[in-house]
Amino acid sequence: MRIAASSLTRVRRSTTVLAVAAAGALVLSGCSDSGLSSGVAAVVDGKEITVAQVQEATKEFNTLPVSPTTPTDVLTLLVYGDLAEQAHREAGNPPITDAQLVNDLRGGGLQNPSESVIDLYRSINYLQSAQQLPPTEGLTIEVNPRYGEWDAENGQVVAQTPEWITQVTGAEAQN
Repeated sequence: MRIAASSLTRVRRSTTVLAVAAAGALVLSGCSDSGLSSGVAAVVDGKEITVAQVQEATKEFNTLPVSPTTPTDVLTLLVYGDLAEQAHREAGNPPITDAQLVNDLRGGGLQNPSESVIDLYRSINYLQSAQQLPPTEGLTIEVNPRYGEWDAENGQVVAQTPEWITQVTGAEAQN
């Protein structure tokens, strides 16, 4: 009889744990008001930039002999990808081929660049040739809160510090 009672208790505990986990998942899924799925970093006029693309591009770019960059900065550059390419072409500049970009990245030490870092590097090159950020007015740009918010005035993704994180200064830091 003890074995049956103990098994029943374990089943009840397991059921309770599963119910709590399911409720927690539902609550967390409702935390994002952006409407973006967890695998999407941003959507620019219907075109998705995935979290995987941002992570891969950041990781690979930071292996190059340049100043390290953040995923938020990489996302900003990827947001400008198509806009920068269009501005580059409208200025009468010749297109930059994938072969050129891959050659440059290999010259920097990245032997097998992914499509994500090629897209990032293409955006960087187009933006450098444009010498200014293309306008984003009229575009719908949604950013996953994980990366921050789109700042239309400054034309960039701005990382946000959650309100529950507080800055510790002075004597508080020593305690």
